[in-house]
Amino acid sequence: MNARKLIDTDRYPLHLQGTKAFQELVEHCRRALKQQGACMLPGFTTPEATICMAEETDRIIPDAFACRDLHNVYLEKDDDTFEENHPRRQVQATDLDVIAFDQIDAEDGLHLLYHYDPLLNFIASVIETNPYYRMADPLAALTINVMQDGHKQGWHFDEAEVTTTLMIRKPDAGGAFEYIQNIRTNDVFEYEQVNLALNDKHPEVRTLNVEPGTLLIFAGYYSLHRVTSLIGRDPRYVATLCYKDQPNMCNSPEVQKLFYGRTAL
Repeated sequence: MNARKLIDTDRYPLHLQGTKAFQELVEHCRRALKQQGACMLPGFTTPEATICMAEETDRIIPDAFACRDLHNVYLEKDDDTFEENHPRRQVQATDLDVIAFDQIDAEDGLHLLYHYDPLLNFIASVIETNPYYRMADPLAALTINVMQDGHKQGWHFDEAEVTTTLMIRKPDAGGAFEYIQNIRTNDVFEYEQVNLALNDKHPEVRTLNVEPGTLLIFAGYYSLHRVTSLIGRDPRYVATLCYKDQPNMCNSPEVQKLFYGRTAL
């Protein structure tokens, strides 16, 4: 399978770097990230490719790791220098299954897409980071989050400034991606905003209606976000394509153990 054929290149001419069409697409994404904290590219992968990647994911499901984690919104260890009711000490629950990079076959569509240089160059152009590298972590470079009935992902900020995901399969109900833009400010106001979110009182929660085949570029370091509880028999598959601004980057063994149930060593 040719990676380029996975993409609707009429709408998204990633292979035409340097052209007016390519630059217009990059500028569109930059504006969306700046104004909304997120850029959605619906129909990025063709319907046929999206169905194929979902079926390839079906095959790997039995090997997925059951990630059941309690965490704060910063994904950091509990810090008892803060008061017990402080937002940094409020516990969120994440329940999902994770497919690691080394469980995805080299001939699978997602694997080919991740190694497609025009996609890497496109993301680098959008976030104005050059050079840009694929993550070297054999577990975390490319992953698939699998959510089934009752699964959810609690409120959190990402460690990376920008994340790139691809929706592969959408559930019957629930499993909504919700976020609050730009509330990480490193001051007291941030904690007020986080506390409102944790108590379901924040007035600016946005929901992204992400359909299968949609590429999402999301500023998750600054925007608090979660995935609501999934309802029904149809699972939710979302792939995360990890890139870094430094070469040879890997997660710590502790992080690998948490999310994949094992380390790469």
